[in-house]
Amino acid sequence: MKARSGTLWLAVAAAMLAPAKARARAAKTDGARTGRDDPPARQGRRRADRVPQVLRPIASPCGRHVAEVIGGAVFIDGKRVRAGEGNVFVLAPPTWRRDGRALAWIERSQGEARLVVVPEVDDDSPPMPWTLPAVSGDDRVYWAGQRRVVVGPAVLAPRAIASWTD
Repeated sequence: MKARSGTLWLAVAAAMLAPAKARARAAKTDGARTGRDDPPARQGRRRADRVPQVLRPIASPCGRHVAEVIGGAVFIDGKRVRAGEGNVFVLAPPTWRRDGRALAWIERSQGEARLVVVPEVDDDSPPMPWTLPAVSGDDRVYWAGQRRVVVGPAVLAPRAIASWTD
Protein backbone atom coordinates (compact mmCIF):
# COMPACT_ATOMS: atom_id res chain seq x y z
CA MET A 1 0.00 0.00 0.00
CA LYS A 2 2.88 2.32 0.76
CA ALA A 3 4.30 2.05 -2.79
CA ARG A 4 0.91 2.83 -4.30
CA SER A 5 0.41 6.01 -2.24
CA GLY A 6 3.92 7.16 -3.23
CA THR A 7 3.01 6.75 -6.89
CA LEU A 8 -0.21 8.68 -6.37
CA TRP A 9 1.67 11.49 -4.65
CA LEU A 10 4.12 11.63 -7.57
CA ALA A 11 1.25 11.76 -10.09
CA VAL A 12 -0.42 14.61 -8.20
CA ALA A 13 2.86 16.54 -8.02
CA ALA A 14 3.43 16.05 -11.76
CA ALA A 15 -0.09 17.23 -12.54
CA MET A 16 0.45 20.38 -10.52
CA LEU A 17 3.76 21.17 -12.21
CA ALA A 18 2.80 20.24 -15.77
CA PRO A 19 -0.99 19.96 -16.12
CA ALA A 20 -0.94 19.64 -19.91
CA LYS A 21 1.47 16.71 -19.79
CA ALA A 22 -0.55 15.03 -17.07
CA ARG A 23 -3.75 15.31 -19.14
CA ALA A 24 -1.96 13.91 -22.17
CA ARG A 25 -0.65 10.97 -20.18
CA ALA A 26 -4.08 10.30 -18.72
CA ALA A 27 -5.61 10.27 -22.20
CA LYS A 28 -3.00 7.77 -23.38
CA THR A 29 -3.72 5.35 -20.59
CA ASP A 30 -7.50 5.55 -21.06
CA GLY A 31 -7.27 2.98 -23.80
CA ALA A 32 -7.41 5.49 -26.64
CA ARG A 33 -5.17 4.51 -29.48
CA THR A 34 -2.50 7.10 -30.10
CA GLY A 35 -0.03 4.79 -31.73
CA ARG A 36 2.12 5.63 -34.64
CA ASP A 37 0.54 2.84 -36.63
CA ASP A 38 -2.57 4.92 -37.34
CA PRO A 39 -2.54 6.36 -40.86
CA PRO A 40 -2.59 10.16 -41.01
CA ALA A 41 -5.89 11.81 -41.78
CA ARG A 42 -5.96 13.02 -45.36
CA GLN A 43 -7.22 16.39 -46.44
CA GLY A 44 -8.36 17.19 -49.90
CA ARG A 45 -6.59 19.89 -51.84
CA ARG A 46 -9.80 21.64 -52.72
CA ARG A 47 -11.47 23.93 -50.26
CA ALA A 48 -15.08 23.47 -49.43
CA ASP A 49 -17.45 25.75 -51.30
CA ARG A 50 -17.64 29.15 -49.67
CA VAL A 51 -20.93 30.65 -48.72
CA PRO A 52 -21.76 33.90 -50.52
CA GLN A 53 -19.81 36.71 -48.92
CA VAL A 54 -21.45 39.70 -47.29
CA LEU A 55 -19.48 42.73 -46.06
CA ARG A 56 -20.92 45.69 -44.21
CA PRO A 57 -21.56 48.84 -46.29
CA ILE A 58 -18.59 51.20 -46.63
CA ALA A 59 -19.50 54.86 -47.11
CA SER A 60 -17.29 57.11 -49.20
CA PRO A 61 -15.39 59.91 -47.44
CA CYS A 62 -17.67 62.50 -49.05
CA GLY A 63 -20.75 60.57 -47.86
CA ARG A 64 -22.40 60.50 -51.31
CA HIS A 65 -21.68 56.87 -52.19
CA VAL A 66 -21.82 53.44 -50.56
CA ALA A 67 -19.97 50.26 -51.53
CA GLU A 68 -20.99 46.85 -50.25
CA VAL A 69 -20.53 43.17 -50.96
CA ILE A 70 -23.73 41.14 -50.99
CA GLY A 71 -23.91 37.49 -51.97
CA GLY A 72 -20.47 37.50 -53.58
CA ALA A 73 -21.11 40.57 -55.75
CA VAL A 74 -19.80 44.13 -55.33
CA PHE A 75 -22.36 46.94 -55.39
CA ILE A 76 -21.79 50.68 -55.60
CA ASP A 77 -24.85 52.77 -54.72
CA GLY A 78 -27.05 49.71 -55.20
CA LYS A 79 -25.74 48.91 -58.72
CA ARG A 80 -23.77 45.74 -59.30
CA VAL A 81 -20.23 46.24 -60.56
CA ARG A 82 -19.48 43.68 -63.26
CA ALA A 83 -15.72 43.18 -63.07
CA GLY A 84 -16.10 39.55 -64.08
CA GLU A 85 -18.79 37.01 -64.62
CA GLY A 86 -20.23 35.24 -61.61
CA ASN A 87 -19.67 35.86 -57.94
CA VAL A 88 -16.36 36.84 -56.41
CA PHE A 89 -14.68 36.51 -53.03
CA VAL A 90 -13.33 39.86 -51.83
CA LEU A 91 -9.85 39.41 -50.34
CA ALA A 92 -9.28 43.08 -49.46
CA PRO A 93 -12.36 45.22 -48.80
CA PRO A 94 -13.26 48.12 -51.08
CA THR A 95 -11.21 51.23 -50.37
CA TRP A 96 -12.37 54.68 -51.40
CA ARG A 97 -10.07 57.31 -52.86
CA ARG A 98 -9.73 60.31 -50.56
CA ASP A 99 -12.22 62.40 -52.56
CA GLY A 100 -14.79 59.55 -52.56
CA ARG A 101 -15.10 59.41 -56.35
CA ALA A 102 -13.14 56.19 -57.04
CA LEU A 103 -13.01 52.73 -55.48
CA ALA A 104 -10.60 49.77 -55.51
CA TRP A 105 -10.52 46.25 -54.01
CA ILE A 106 -8.88 42.83 -54.38
CA GLU A 107 -11.04 39.89 -55.37
CA ARG A 108 -10.67 36.22 -56.26
CA SER A 109 -12.77 34.72 -59.01
CA GLN A 110 -12.27 31.50 -60.97
CA GLY A 111 -8.96 30.85 -59.17
CA GLU A 112 -7.49 34.22 -60.14
CA ALA A 113 -6.70 37.15 -57.84
CA ARG A 114 -7.44 40.57 -59.30
CA LEU A 115 -7.12 44.19 -58.35
CA VAL A 116 -10.28 45.98 -59.50
CA VAL A 117 -10.49 49.76 -59.78
CA VAL A 118 -13.56 51.83 -60.60
CA PRO A 119 -11.83 55.08 -61.64
CA GLU A 120 -14.88 57.39 -61.59
CA VAL A 121 -17.99 56.35 -59.69
CA ASP A 122 -19.99 59.42 -60.77
CA ASP A 123 -19.40 58.77 -64.51
CA ASP A 124 -20.38 55.08 -64.32
CA SER A 125 -16.89 54.17 -65.57
CA PRO A 126 -16.41 50.47 -66.24
CA PRO A 127 -14.18 48.66 -63.75
CA MET A 128 -10.53 48.11 -64.65
CA PRO A 129 -9.27 44.68 -63.50
CA TRP A 130 -5.58 43.73 -63.21
CA THR A 131 -4.47 40.16 -62.56
CA LEU A 132 -2.25 39.86 -59.48
CA PRO A 133 0.48 37.19 -59.39
CA ALA A 134 0.26 36.54 -55.64
CA VAL A 135 -1.82 37.92 -52.80
CA SER A 136 -1.18 37.54 -49.10
CA GLY A 137 -3.82 37.61 -46.40
CA ASP A 138 -2.45 40.89 -45.05
CA ASP A 139 -2.48 42.73 -48.41
CA ARG A 140 -4.65 45.83 -48.66
CA VAL A 141 -5.38 48.49 -51.25
CA TYR A 142 -3.92 51.98 -50.76
CA TRP A 143 -4.54 55.02 -52.92
CA ALA A 144 -1.26 56.78 -53.76
CA GLY A 145 -2.71 59.51 -55.96
CA GLN A 146 -5.63 60.23 -58.28
CA ARG A 147 -4.63 57.47 -60.73
CA ARG A 148 -2.35 55.22 -58.74
CA VAL A 149 -3.13 52.26 -56.43
CA VAL A 150 -0.68 50.29 -54.27
CA VAL A 151 -1.34 46.69 -53.19
CA GLY A 152 0.59 45.33 -50.22
CA PRO A 153 0.71 45.09 -46.44
CA ALA A 154 1.60 48.82 -46.27
CA VAL A 155 1.89 51.77 -48.65
CA LEU A 156 5.67 51.66 -48.44
CA ALA A 157 5.83 47.86 -48.91
CA PRO A 158 4.13 47.36 -52.28
CA ARG A 159 3.63 43.97 -53.90
CA ALA A 160 1.97 45.58 -56.92
CA ILE A 161 1.33 49.09 -58.20
CA ALA A 162 -1.30 50.02 -60.77
CA SER A 163 -1.58 53.36 -62.52
CA TRP A 164 -3.59 54.53 -65.51
CA THR A 165 -4.37 57.51 -67.69
CA ASP A 166 -7.69 58.86 -68.91
